[in-house]
Amino acid sequence: MRLAIVRKESCFPDKCGNLCAKLCPINRKGEDCIKIQGEKASISESLCIGCGICQNRCPFGAISIINLPRELDKRVVHRYGDNGFVLYNLPMPRKNSVLGLLGKNGIGKSTAIKILSNKLKPNLGEKKATDKEIHEYFKGSELLDYFKHIEKRIVAIKPQDILELQKYNGTVKELIRKMGEKQTSQVFKDLGIEKLMDKELAKLSGGELQKVAIAIASLRESDVYFFDEPLAYLDIGERIKVSNFIRNLVGDGKEVVVIDHDILLLDYMADFVNIMYGKPSCYGIISSIKATKNAINSYLQGYLKEDNLRFRDKPIKFDLSVQKKKSPYSLFEWPEFTKDFKGFSLNVPAGKVSSKSIVGIAGRNATGKTTFVKCMAGIIETDQKNIKTKLKISYKPQYIEREPDQTVAEVIKHEKISKRLMSLLSIEGLLFRKLSQLSGGELQKVAIAACLAKEADVYLIDEPSAHLDVEERLQAARAIEEKVKEHDCSVFVVDHDLLFLAYLADTLIMFSGEPSKHGTSSQPVDIKEGMNAFMKLLDITVRKEEETGRPRINKPGSVVDREQREKNKWFMQ
Repeated sequence: MRLAIVRKESCFPDKCGNLCAKLCPINRKGEDCIKIQGEKASISESLCIGCGICQNRCPFGAISIINLPRELDKRVVHRYGDNGFVLYNLPMPRKNSVLGLLGKNGIGKSTAIKILSNKLKPNLGEKKATDKEIHEYFKGSELLDYFKHIEKRIVAIKPQDILELQKYNGTVKELIRKMGEKQTSQVFKDLGIEKLMDKELAKLSGGELQKVAIAIASLRESDVYFFDEPLAYLDIGERIKVSNFIRNLVGDGKEVVVIDHDILLLDYMADFVNIMYGKPSCYGIISSIKATKNAINSYLQGYLKEDNLRFRDKPIKFDLSVQKKKSPYSLFEWPEFTKDFKGFSLNVPAGKVSSKSIVGIAGRNATGKTTFVKCMAGIIETDQKNIKTKLKISYKPQYIEREPDQTVAEVIKHEKISKRLMSLLSIEGLLFRKLSQLSGGELQKVAIAACLAKEADVYLIDEPSAHLDVEERLQAARAIEEKVKEHDCSVFVVDHDLLFLAYLADTLIMFSGEPSKHGTSSQPVDIKEGMNAFMKLLDITVRKEEETGRPRINKPGSVVDREQREKNKWFMQ
């Protein structure tokens, strides 16, 4: 079975002179395998012989020709038109359980949620499918009963794009009232948003919006709850709180489905997981359901044992026992300083880091992490005006501004981004896309590349994992590691993904305090010592998973949790 995928947003026949149509050997024989329709290329899958010439010669990387096993043809759930993305199989929510969906960006997770929430009717690969055809398709599976009663199912959805809430002109309380949701003070208390009720939505931070969106979804009395990336924008403490909150929604026959890329917290939150694999923007396949531990291990290994199927060339390894090397001499030092804003104060002790060191920065939101790196970058001055350095600084901000009409190719040219860096971060296929057309993850990768491309002594990178999937986070980590390995520099990384920081950093700076009121940073310490102290601050223990070596959060009060607390070994000791 052959798929011919054309990514419309990257297809520009007027700029390449219809190159694919001119080179296609079937076209040259006089048949219309590739033709231009509506200013975009269209490929006939029945005529395509799979030579790959159009795919290899397309200057925009807009075409993918993919050969798949013939039996998959019977498992098509939905296709977005001719030459569009194809989704195979569906997950099945389970009563009294949290089901996790784990996979790359662009692999169909949000599409699966739209279908299961009755926002998108599956077409079974055709232009349209009737209810009878859909019921016949799912005959013999648990999904048959699900679709027979889908119109009666009450669903609640926490969407991926929470920034849309900022367009609402009003307060949090007014939005909840307008949506007809019951107001439950316990929900607001559990999520820590009691003080946000009278605030304007347009003035809320990303983390505050996230918690409001989760509250709105959970207040609705529903049969199925869908949470699309509920942990984005949240700090590690909030992620644990939200994970516990979502877990507590199950019961009385309720079903919960969660999409997230933080596998440490997805592991903690979910009872079962469906792995999703394939090729982003081309096709996605949903695996059979698995227990969470086995599913995440299989995903990291890139191998489904029961299907004897390898969906990734190499396993993803998080061996945190490897001793990270750093130079013995100091590269960057800073004096003790403070920074006071209206209603917030930051205190930072003197510190220093060595050359070839990667410094992780962790802590609660609104305790001064971004203020710290902005002081280091010289964007804002300390109260003492005492950070003076001749070192060259490169800074990637937390929130990335877009120049609407600027293309990725123009950014690459201006920032002199190397082919190696483009390859490491997989941004070659974005060259002719405008920044305004990029997804959050695509924009993040371009911003990381632009930061690392600069010649600098110190790189300050604020939340690089935001919007990236597990594999993209690993790509970002490798790009940072390669920069440090090949240059005499240091890198500071602010992030909330503990697994990402523990894998990447050799040194840790922790921020504590009362959010939005005052914050204090620690001095830089060894990553293992720092993680141990940070887990103690968060009041959680983390063990090492036997098979893969990855960290796993212990259930509070479990035997392992009690043993690690007694030994004061909070993090993988």
